[in-house]
Amino acid sequence: MTKNLQNDVNDMNSMIQNGDIMGAFEKYYREDVVIHENGSPPVRGKNENRKRGIKFLWEMEEVYSTEIKSVAFGKNLSMTEWTIGVKTKDGSRKSINRVNVQTWKNSKISGERLYFCKE
Repeated sequence: MTKNLQNDVNDMNSMIQNGDIMGAFEKYYREDVVIHENGSPPVRGKNENRKRGIKFLWEMEEVYSTEIKSVAFGKNLSMTEWTIGVKTKDGSRKSINRVNVQTWKNSKISGERLYFCKE
């Protein structure tokens, strides 16, 4: 692990915790990023993944908490475990437990696997 990777991950996670989820996406994801969500088929490219992210955010009325449980690093790899509290448009409050496993290339995420479960 390089210090730069640790700094990038910490900055990205801070942006997310401060509510700038799409800003973090724009800053840290490559144009050719491939994202797999819970074993679903991969979503390829930043544009398609941007649409997926916007859809997720649109379904939320409020993200009321973001807690980092753990962060781990490997060679060109980071993993962040989150607990995210959300309120949906129908008024439901949910807690989402999620792990992001990210592969990095040239200070940007080239691949990501998301593992999550709701309450």
